[in-house]
Parts: sequence; C-alpha cells; structure tokens
Amino acid sequence: MGDATELLTVQQVLSYLQENPDFFMEQPEALESLQLSTSPQGTISLAQRQTERLQAKNEQMFEQLHALIDNARQNDELQSRVHQLCLQLMDAESFDALLSMIMSELKQEFSADEVALCLFYTGDTPATLPELADNIAQLHADDDSLKIFDGLLAKQQPVCGRLTKAQKSLLFVEHADQVHSVACLPLGHAPCAGLLAIASHDANRFHADMATDYLSFLGEVIMRLLRPYSHHQHGE
Repeated sequence: MGDATELLTVQQVLSYLQENPDFFMEQPEALESLQLSTSPQGTISLAQRQTERLQAKNEQMFEQLHALIDNARQNDELQSRVHQLCLQLMDAESFDALLSMIMSELKQEFSADEVALCLFYTGDTPATLPELADNIAQLHADDDSLKIFDGLLAKQQPVCGRLTKAQKSLLFVEHADQVHSVACLPLGHAPCAGLLAIASHDANRFHADMATDYLSFLGEVIMRLLRPYSHHQHGE
C-alpha cells in the first residue's frame, strides 16, 4: 500500500513539474530542501545536455548566417564583374577580337580555369572562326549532340553547379575530366545563339546558390554582340 502511495506521489510531482517547468525559478527556496548529487563519472547532467544542445543550435545558426553573408558578398562581386566585362566586350572592333576577348576576359574576371563557347548556326556551313585557343566550337542548331542540353535550352536560364560527363565532354573535350563545377548559360532566347560555360577545377567554385540574374544579362549581351557576325545573318 505504501509503495503504491509513494509511486502515485512521484507521478503527481512529475506531472506538476512538467506542467510548471519554471517552478524552481519562481520558488528558489525550494532548492534548499533538495538533496542533489553530482552526476556519475562518465555521464552529463540534464542542464549540461541542454546547454550543449543550445550551443550546437547557436553554432548552426551562426554557420547559416555566415553562409548567407558569403553568398551576398559573392553576388555583389559577380554584379561588378559582369558590368565591367560587358563594357569591355562592347569595345571589340572585330569578330576575332570579340571571341578572343570573351575567352580571355571571362577566365580572368571569374577566376575560371576553363571557358568554353559553343556557337549554333542554321545555314548549311558554319562561319569561319579565327585561330584561337581550345574550347570554341560550332554546331548546327539541330545537331543531335545538343539534346543533352535540352533541359537548359528549354528553360533559357543559366545553371550553376555540375554538368554531366557527356555535357562536359561536348564543351571542354580533353579538359572535361578536370572540370568539377560550371556556370553554363544560353546565349539569348530562341533562336539561341549558343552556349557559354565558365568552369573551375574546384567543385565548390560555382554552385546552385549563386545569383544567375547577372549571368542571364551577360548571355543576352554576348548574344547581341555575336549576332552581326553570325553566319545565318549574312546568308550563304
């Protein structure tokens, strides 16, 4: 009988404390009558466990805030680079100079390891390209090999992150295995003038959280600069 009464009393106390978690804060004198012992060696108290959980939560929130600040800073830097780059490209005096500037300035302004430019044409034969570095190619707009980019071309929006092995191989050829993150953007809307890819050997250099508005603007500008030199605009 005594055991049942004691058990019932314990349950009542526990229920009361659960309903009144601030009891000891409001009645600090009640602590004086309690017999408290230190936690056994190798264990931690509930208060310590709670403190550690709060510290872990605060650290996680700090990391998230730090990531947001870093992303904002990167986006501001991206805006400035795109603005300066567009001004420089507008000063190009010829097709050769424009293509050369696109390849060199993009690599410099974005601290990229690789830049690839794939131009689309709609006539029977492609335009004559100047003798430049690797990663500049021309494909017919209906070429079957472009089907691997159908998703990107349909959305007409830049993609930052990772490309498939097939996509990298088409754009970067022998350098494909070294590319681990890419900012890939279509040049204008339908009909699209081509694809531009800015790549890094660092898998974290270009990521999905990066702003793409300025990349879209860059693609539109480059498309308009290339248009006067495109093969199908001049006819056969």
